[in-house]
Formats: sequence, structure tokens, C-alpha cells
Amino acid sequence: MDYMTIILGTTALAALVGLAWMGGYELGQASAKPRRATVAELINELPPRRPKSAKNKRKAARKAVRA
Repeated sequence: MDYMTIILGTTALAALVGLAWMGGYELGQASAKPRRATVAELINELPPRRPKSAKNKRKAARKAVRA
């Protein structure tokens, strides 16, 4: 075997392995489950919180003055 045959054989084998890997990757991407939502996406889906009443703030201010 001369050097050119070894180089061509190695290149052909590397190309075949690369094509097999790309095919497996595409097959895996096509059959993959949908991704999980991120924390930020889950927080954005939550309903907005109702504002706290001002009554609670007044009570805290009165207690601070008395103490």
C-alpha cells in the first residue's frame, strides 16, 4: 500500500463516519421531546398578584410610633 491509498482510505472512512453521525443527529433532533420551559417562562405564565392593601401599611406605621 502506498501513502496515497492510505490517505484516501482514511479520508473516505472519516467522511462515512461523519455522514453517519450527522444522520443520527438529525434523527435524534426530529424525534426529541419538546424542551422544558425555563424558570422565566414559567414565571411569566403566572397570574399577576393582587396589590396589598394600604391598611396593612398603616397598621405597621402606627405600631412603630407606639413602640
